[in-house]
Amino acid sequence: MHGEMCAQSKSDSSWRYSQKKYLPDSLFIIRYDTLIHLQSWISANQMEYRFKYDKDFQLVLAPNDINNLSLGFSYRYLELGLSFSPRFINAQNDEWKKGRSEKFTLGFGFSMHRFHLSFDLTSVKGFYLKNSGDFSRSLPDTSFLLFPNLRVGYFSTLLRYNVNPRFSTAALSGGTQFQQRTAWTVLPTFQFATFSFHNEVDSTGVQAETTYSTDLNLLAPVMGTVVLSPKFSFTMGLGPSIGVDFFKSVALNDDRKVVKSNGTGFTAGYTFQTGLSYNNKRFYSGLQYVYRSYGHKIEDVKRLSKQYSYFQIYFGWRLRPPGFAKRSLDWANEVSPVKFD
Repeated sequence: MHGEMCAQSKSDSSWRYSQKKYLPDSLFIIRYDTLIHLQSWISANQMEYRFKYDKDFQLVLAPNDINNLSLGFSYRYLELGLSFSPRFINAQNDEWKKGRSEKFTLGFGFSMHRFHLSFDLTSVKGFYLKNSGDFSRSLPDTSFLLFPNLRVGYFSTLLRYNVNPRFSTAALSGGTQFQQRTAWTVLPTFQFATFSFHNEVDSTGVQAETTYSTDLNLLAPVMGTVVLSPKFSFTMGLGPSIGVDFFKSVALNDDRKVVKSNGTGFTAGYTFQTGLSYNNKRFYSGLQYVYRSYGHKIEDVKRLSKQYSYFQIYFGWRLRPPGFAKRSLDWANEVSPVKFD
């Protein structure tokens, strides 16, 4: 009898282990992509460029704070969005000391199975020297040294792959999916980005009038989502960034003649991300924060660091799609040589 009980206990234990080990992927992710999602979010984006010449001298350039209001639409594999900066969330009451900044952003994302491809085109004009106090210099009517005509433009393409089909990347910042069970993954990401730093006025105080930079980077963040309850989940991720940068500068010498120079630099940095999500049958919302920093040596600058932070509050609703929407996307999927769903 004792042996039979032991055998039964061992069999039950093996069965439980087998059940736990081979849970189907559908128990980890709830999919809502057959519904139409209308989403809105308010985001705060900030960037800094740190030109570090030595341990005692650096320049920290940044635009004034700019907040965006966005509206989005998603259904199955299709995602569309519009982002703008209304005055009521961009009062910029501190223009008198930080100057006025203008920002334009156009973005687009596309998901297919475990791949995600995104494009981002951004132009920012109007910067101030954040560490002006280190030099005891300022303009008569401001606390900071201003660069109102300095424009930074960049175009970025990111291609990301999710190694774990039980982890939902769509649930990180939207409602088309929700993580139902705790899971983690690695998200290898390839980035191609081009930058241009340009001062529109002839300033003898700026040696290099225009600098062009092309980044090729590989990011490998480890992401984990912890399910706190049937409606709440918490996400955190951290990982390195390595790559190479090709840069070219157009400068003016003492005789005001154009001098060109170029070079290649190794880049290194890291990325960090965290978020909290809420999911209901028709309503969803969440918070998300992303930070990235990476840099390299460039000419006489010991290290040029590019730092970006992004915080957003989002909320959305799910609606039943009309019949023509399903028929249209079914047709597009049938005629496409690559199946999206």
